[in-house]
Amino acid sequence: MSRIGRYAKAMAKPGRADALAERLLQVAEGLRDLPGCELYVVNRAVDDPNAVWVTEIWSSPEALDASLEAADKDQIQEVLAMTESFERIDLEPLGGAGLRDAPRPGHTVLNLAEAEDMAAKFGYSATGEARFPTDDLDAVNTGLSLHQLRPGARQAFAHRHHRAEEVYLVLRGAGRIKVGDEIIDLAPLDAVRVGPEQTRAFEAGPDGLEVLAFGPRMRGDAELVRDWWTD
Repeated sequence: MSRIGRYAKAMAKPGRADALAERLLQVAEGLRDLPGCELYVVNRAVDDPNAVWVTEIWSSPEALDASLEAADKDQIQEVLAMTESFERIDLEPLGGAGLRDAPRPGHTVLNLAEAEDMAAKFGYSATGEARFPTDDLDAVNTGLSLHQLRPGARQAFAHRHHRAEEVYLVLRGAGRIKVGDEIIDLAPLDAVRVGPEQTRAFEAGPDGLEVLAFGPRMRGDAELVRDWWTD
């Protein structure tokens, strides 16, 4: 099955553009968990206050057709009642920045201890171990890493993501995480969510610290921050 894209331009009736955009945003919210919907973005034209654009990407024409069959007919009528004219262009998405790759079929099994220890590779083995098995797992859109800090050690540098949200799960040991200006104590099975643009780093307690990190894979999104947690 191949993806299908769509640009749709709705010209709102006079005075109805705000209501039309709000209604289409409600449609978008209902599509968040719908299988096959990869993108549904509502836009306003900066040079035409009555023009509302929708950019869509679907995993297949069948997924798009199924969404239309399942759509709330009253909702469709509400949108049409606010619209003076409507244009649509169907497209074949070819790729580009921000377009998620299709996951590979099948499954992959990996013992994380078999992934390369990047801390040792780059001379940080005194601090601990750091493994990034995403490619080894053939994962396309999911990022995964395993961090082990030696007793009392602090990560050599912090980092932040500009778009990605990450979740950290403490597997063993205890310690602390610094997120922005806040320092949080950690124990086994504690999970910490960190949003974009938040600088973070870990420090192990006397028994060491092992943390599993996961989130969406966004190449080029991470930024290293050196000399950040110095107290």
